[in-house]
Amino acid sequence: MGASESKLTFKEDVFRLAREDNISADSQWWAQFYQLPESSDDVFALWSPADVRNLTQSSASSPSSTQGLPQKNLETLIYVCVARLEQLQIKRCYADPHHPIAQEVLNCVRILTRLLPYIFETDRLHEWERRFFWEPRKPTQVWDKKHNRPGEYFDGLNPAKKFADEDDSNAEIGAPLGEQLIDLLVQYLFLAGFTLPKRLDSESLPDLNISFHIWNSGIGCRQSVGMTRENERNAVEVIRLLLSLFSRQLYLPPQIVAEIDVRSLSHMTAKPDRQVALSVICSLLNTVLKYNPASWRVPVELTAEGDSKAKLANLSLDLLLVLLMYPDQKGEQNAYRKSLGRLHRVEDFQFIQQGLTTVLMQPISGMSSYIPGQQKQVPWAPEMLILFWELLQVNKRFRSFIIETDRAHDFVVLVLFYAMSAKDQPPKQGIVRMCVLILQTMSVEPAFGSRLNKAFVGHDSLPSVLRITNFHGSYADFLITSIHTLMTTTQGRLESIYPALLAIVNNIAPYVRDMQRATSSKLMDLFISMSSPTFLLEKEPNHQLLMQLLQAMDAILEHQAAANRRFVEVVFRCRKRFKALRDFTVEGAVAELDRLAQERKDRGETGAASGIRSPTARQGSIDSVRSPVSARSPHLGNVPEHEAFAIGDDDDDEDADVNGLSSSTSFTAPLSASTSVVDEAVPLQSRSMTERARGKQPVGQGNFSRSTSRNTSTSSLPALITQPTSASQTSTNSFRPTPEWLDTWLPHLQLYGISKVIQDEHFRSSQDTAAVPTTTTEHPVLTASPRVQAFQWTSLSLGWYLGLLWGLVYSSDVAANRGINGIWTGTSIKLFGVLSSGGGGISLRSPRGAVDAVGDAIASRIGSLSFNSSQTTREV
Repeated sequence: MGASESKLTFKEDVFRLAREDNISADSQWWAQFYQLPESSDDVFALWSPADVRNLTQSSASSPSSTQGLPQKNLETLIYVCVARLEQLQIKRCYADPHHPIAQEVLNCVRILTRLLPYIFETDRLHEWERRFFWEPRKPTQVWDKKHNRPGEYFDGLNPAKKFADEDDSNAEIGAPLGEQLIDLLVQYLFLAGFTLPKRLDSESLPDLNISFHIWNSGIGCRQSVGMTRENERNAVEVIRLLLSLFSRQLYLPPQIVAEIDVRSLSHMTAKPDRQVALSVICSLLNTVLKYNPASWRVPVELTAEGDSKAKLANLSLDLLLVLLMYPDQKGEQNAYRKSLGRLHRVEDFQFIQQGLTTVLMQPISGMSSYIPGQQKQVPWAPEMLILFWELLQVNKRFRSFIIETDRAHDFVVLVLFYAMSAKDQPPKQGIVRMCVLILQTMSVEPAFGSRLNKAFVGHDSLPSVLRITNFHGSYADFLITSIHTLMTTTQGRLESIYPALLAIVNNIAPYVRDMQRATSSKLMDLFISMSSPTFLLEKEPNHQLLMQLLQAMDAILEHQAAANRRFVEVVFRCRKRFKALRDFTVEGAVAELDRLAQERKDRGETGAASGIRSPTARQGSIDSVRSPVSARSPHLGNVPEHEAFAIGDDDDDEDADVNGLSSSTSFTAPLSASTSVVDEAVPLQSRSMTERARGKQPVGQGNFSRSTSRNTSTSSLPALITQPTSASQTSTNSFRPTPEWLDTWLPHLQLYGISKVIQDEHFRSSQDTAAVPTTTTEHPVLTASPRVQAFQWTSLSLGWYLGLLWGLVYSSDVAANRGINGIWTGTSIKLFGVLSSGGGGISLRSPRGAVDAVGDAIASRIGSLSFNSSQTTREV
């Protein structure tokens, strides 16, 4: 809209909509709304949030029977836009066949995109929305202001069609309006001259027939249709309206979002025409996978905002994921998930793998910026990770293609890169969770664990966030060390996924060979932290993490002991730690905590002695349990290593301390450098035991009982602690450890295999004190089928997953459309919280319920389970 006068006139007519209700539907006055605006900015600027919200309120002049409904003008405006979209597409309403239809189509699309979020956010309108959009269409009417009575009934999409008979007022005159709108929009995605190149018919007139041609070459198509920039911009506008229609999920709480039937998504995904579904999914998928950021010689952040190809790729990915992730409530199969699951050609999988890698590799390759050395992430890289996870879940052939080849190594590195890059950024903790669950999904396949034994020769070329000092070893060493880093340097921010991290170790443990000494020390490091009285007595379910870790260690020794001599050596050197765990008693542990608290009090650390936590400490940090009181940076490079087992120490003297770890790295010893050396002959938690308790201890080194349960599952959310506490306050919650509680899990720890290895090593050392036997190349036979710990979906975890996706969609829209031009900017979103940052940007904050939901869901669904495809594939 050019002149200021025309904009003022248009704005005055927008005001009139709210001020003067029940404007006649057959008036030509309505046409200006889809004829005058010239850009999306015009529509979003002239329809302010206040203007739209005024339309959602009941008119003061409306009769009492219509109170609680939106103004009639809102219904009429929606009817006008949908009717015009239908006329322009189907009825060839222009006398001049060469008249461009794009501008009017786009304005109708923009108005509806603006209106829908404000309808969804208003709880009072939910019942009206259901009837107006999703029940079969019936005649409507406006109030006859001249005679102060209800007007005659008419067809909302065709006001000229009247219904004089009162009985016709309840007749069904068409399909639900929402379904008609979705069908129209899908057809507009394949309309020649709008989203596809112009075509001429036999009479040299524009061909307006719908042709469901796939946009780009790739899956299902060998030749692109050749979309112009105008076609791409038009497709972007249509996809924005589809996302606006589907965003009903944004205005549902995370606890129930997966359980609510969103009619727009149900109609789109449940029973579409097969040809339509294939054309839509192939067009979206090919557009996403063919986009190559490296081919553009401008920074990625500029292309994402200003380039039509980048915008189309981003929004195509968002729409594709929203369709794929919808769990239909009526048991109908999601046609898009079904289509994705049926892909089977190797060339298709290669095309998918190349497209995923191209985008995910951008920050590693450093090809996305003019500035030398500056690495930029493609804005929709997190959504590409979601797409990768969806493909792993829904298509077992693709999962085998990735895992049973060396491509699995590349994706392990890529997924860990995004996890490590986001682990210290609170707004991105959802990305870390997703990355961990991707790795868990991959780890349930036996071939994955076996292929991780390949030597990692390209480690030195990795970005700094991934590099490990003096690293040498296999991909398994790299993965386990990275897991250790995620658990020990995040100060408890990731406590809800500690079970998932340990599940990955459990799943690969039976297949890991030739584990390096540094990696072995990492596992022992976690064991010492988790078996300490401080940790075990803090929260009731904390022992379940210890049980998971012991299962992994036992699996290594049961299946690959001969191929992991370094790990066996580390276990033998820490044998007193395992005996201390076997001799663990509640009263002895409490006495030990009292002694530590008293020593801190004697040093003047009154806060710690009285159980008061540091305000800067985060509850749930393994790192804080194992850290000295003195301040240090919580990074892997600063984590104290066991003296004989530090990274790069493989060539250290073999005569290092074999009686256990040094006192400087003892995590159950007093946390002070000046503490006197304690008697290593008595386990720490046994030092204050009563004579009665001591009498119950078995005689002899390594006398452990066999586990009576080998299928322990993590059934509740573990919470890790920050500082040791006194006996008078061993927990900040209502949990009080008792001997009866201890008996429920201590006898069932999987310590038999570890005890057997320690006994064998003790015998060997007594027979030959010269050296520990060298690594053997013998391939041991697996004595039993390894159990895996697979992730299973619940409504709570799916609610978190949908919140993560919609948070990314929302952030992408805000980044591309500043101010009030965002689709959902300023609306009352319930799925997550939106916080404004000091720099004018936004950050997303999940509601407390969402955080609890994903934590509980992840912890409760991880156990010792036999893997099959249904355990990682959501049934939809």
